[in-house]
Amino acid sequence: ICIPQIVVLVIYQQYQVIRNPSPTMDDKKKESHDGFVIKLALIASMSGLLFGYDTGVVSGAIIYLRPHMELSNVEEEIIVSSTILSAAVSAFIGHHMMDSKGRKYTLVVASLIFVLGSLVMGIAFGDRHGYIMLLVGRILVGAAIGLASDAGPLYISECAPPNLRGSLTTLFNIAVVGGQIFASVVCGIFSYLPIAYNWRCMLAFGAVPALAQMIGFSTLPLSPSWLVLKNKEVEAEKVLRRIRMAPKQEDGVVKNDYEDHVMEELREIKQEVHLAKQHQHVTLRELWFNNRPVRRMMMLGCSLWAVSQLAGINTIMYYGASIVRRSGIEGDRTFDIWITVPLNTMQLIGIFVCFSIIDKKGRRPTLLLSMTMVCFSLILIGTGFATGSSLLTIIAMCAYLFSFGVGLSTMPYTMNSEIYPTEYRGVCVAQATGVFWMSNFIVSVTFLTLAKYMSNAGVFFLYAGIVIVSEIIFYFKVPETAGLSLHKIQALFEDQSEEAQPLPHDH
Repeated sequence: ICIPQIVVLVIYQQYQVIRNPSPTMDDKKKESHDGFVIKLALIASMSGLLFGYDTGVVSGAIIYLRPHMELSNVEEEIIVSSTILSAAVSAFIGHHMMDSKGRKYTLVVASLIFVLGSLVMGIAFGDRHGYIMLLVGRILVGAAIGLASDAGPLYISECAPPNLRGSLTTLFNIAVVGGQIFASVVCGIFSYLPIAYNWRCMLAFGAVPALAQMIGFSTLPLSPSWLVLKNKEVEAEKVLRRIRMAPKQEDGVVKNDYEDHVMEELREIKQEVHLAKQHQHVTLRELWFNNRPVRRMMMLGCSLWAVSQLAGINTIMYYGASIVRRSGIEGDRTFDIWITVPLNTMQLIGIFVCFSIIDKKGRRPTLLLSMTMVCFSLILIGTGFATGSSLLTIIAMCAYLFSFGVGLSTMPYTMNSEIYPTEYRGVCVAQATGVFWMSNFIVSVTFLTLAKYMSNAGVFFLYAGIVIVSEIIFYFKVPETAGLSLHKIQALFEDQSEEAQPLPHDH
C-alpha cells in the first residue's frame, strides 16, 4: 500500500537536495521538527496519487474492456469522459463542503467514494448491466477526484509551515504523475490474468490506496485556517502547536521564540480569514465587468488551464495504450500497457526539469519553451501516424510528455496560485479549475470521434495548431511573475504595456 508514497517521498527528498545541496545547521534543526508535516503532506497528496491512478488505469483497462464488452467508439468515450464531467460537478460542490465540513473531512469523504467507485467497477458483470455499473463506478470515482482536487493542495498549504509550503504543495502534483506511473505498472501486472478478470482487478485496485488514505487521515488534525474560519481559535492554536512540533530545551521548557512564532502565525491566519470574509460575497460577474486588472488575471489563469488540456495531454493519458496499439507497433496488449510506463515516466522527468529552471529562468520563458517543444512533438506524432512509422510515434510521444512536464504541466498551477489578489483568490481559482475540468472533458469525449473522421495524424496536427496559436498569444500577453510581490503583479495587469515584460534583474 505504501510503495507509491515511499517513492514520492524519495523523489521529494531528492528534490530538496537539488534545491539546497548544502544545508546549514538551522536547516538541519528545522528538518527534525518537520517530520509530522511531511507525513501529513504525504497522506493528503495521496488524493493526487488517486487522481493520477484513475487517469492511468483507464488507459490500460480500456483496451481489454472494449473487446470484452464490445464497446463502440462513443461508448468508450463516455466511459472515459464520464469521470471528468462528474469531477467538474463535484469540484464545484466541494468548495461548499470544504467550507462547511472542513478540508480533512472532505478528503475522507472523497477517499470513501473512491473506494466505493472502484469496487463497483470491479464487480461490473454482464453486457448492458455491466456497462451501466461500470459507468456508475466511473461517475463515483470522478466525484471523489473532484472533491479532492482542490481540498488536497489546500489542506497541505494551510498546515505546512511557510518554509516548506511551496515544496509540499508541489508534492501533490508529483503524486499525480506518480499515480499515473503506478497505474501503468499495476495494469501491466494484472494484464496477465484472463480478459474476464484483468480489467476488473485494474479498476478495483484503486480502492487499496484510497483505503490507506482513509486510515492515514485518522491520525491527522483539522486545518487551522478552517478552525479559525469557524471561530474555533483555541482549537486552531492547539493544532498549530501540534503540527509545528515545539522544540525542547534540556530542561524541557518550550522555547520562547517558538511561542512567539505560533502566536504570530495564528494572527496571520486570523487576518487572512477576516479579509476573505469581507469579500466572500463578491461574484464573478462583478470581477469580469467591474475590475479590469482581475479580469485580465482571470483570462490568463483560465487560458493556461484550457491550453494545457487542449494540447491533448489527456489523449495520451486516457488512451495511451490504445494509441500505442494504433501506431502499428508489434506486440500484444500486455506489451502496449508496459510501453506506457516509460511514457508516463518522461512527464515526471520533465516536471523535475521544470522545478530546476522555473525560479532561475522565470515562469514566462519556461512556459514558452515547453509550448515550443510540445508543438514540435505533436507534429512528430502526427507525422509518425501519417507515415506509418510506429517507432517515430513512440519516440515523439516520449518527447511530448517530457515537453509537457517542463512547463504546461505545472505552470497553470503555479501562475493561478500567485497572480490573484488574496481577497479574490478563492473564487478565481475555482473558476479556473472549472475551465480545467471542462477542457479536459472536451478533449477526452471527442478524441476517438475526431480520430475516426480526421485520422489519427489529423487529430495531433489539430492539437499542434492549437498550441501554435496559443503560444503566439501568450508571447504577447503572459507577464513574468517570478520574484514579484503581489502589488507588483497587480501593476503588471493594470498596465497593458508591461504585460509581456521579461523577468526583471537587479543591477
